[in-house]
Amino acid sequence: MNNFVLSFVNAFYVKYIISNIFKYTCTVLLLNLFYYYNFFIDLKNSMILNCESLSDFTGLHYPDIINEIELNYFIISYELNYRFTLKIFVKREDLVISLNKIFKNSNWLEREV
Repeated sequence: MNNFVLSFVNAFYVKYIISNIFKYTCTVLLLNLFYYYNFFIDLKNSMILNCESLSDFTGLHYPDIINEIELNYFIISYELNYRFTLKIFVKREDLVISLNKIFKNSNWLEREV
């Protein structure tokens, strides 16, 4: 399963992904801030990956680095029994678009962060 997901993600989402780590049934992807919204749309609409649920959303603050805020999105594909952890590093003044139109439960999760 890891090889399938690796090849699919690398083939279609190269411009979105900065780096990736594959472990067991979870993939950690570091995304480019400028393309992350389009990546989430494509990930949700992909008939192969079928990522239908945003399970959690967290934020971490690192005051000593330039891009001081790390946003983590945790997405599940129930059909493939696979999890994605998507990371974005942003500055405090960067505009981060809400994912509410893609994942309805993100409305609640984004309020908590």
